[in-house]
Amino acid sequence: MIADEYVDQEFGTGCVKITPAHDFNDYQLGARHGLPMIDIFTHDAKVNDNAPAAYRGLDRFEARKRVLATLRRPASSTA
Repeated sequence: MIADEYVDQEFGTGCVKITPAHDFNDYQLGARHGLPMIDIFTHDAKVNDNAPAAYRGLDRFEARKRVLATLRRPASSTA
């Protein structure tokens, strides 16, 4: 958790998630605080080795479907 003047504390919860490799504002915020710039995609939009093994090599659209399916699974369910 970091504090930064970029976050509008009067809007919503006053908290934001930061993904420095995702957009320009997040990049600037991440750079100010020395956060790592983690890219999870190859140049052809497949998931690279920075992601969990279950999603590596998948096209971004297929990976998105599988991530959502994983998140929707009941906590007691196994892979």
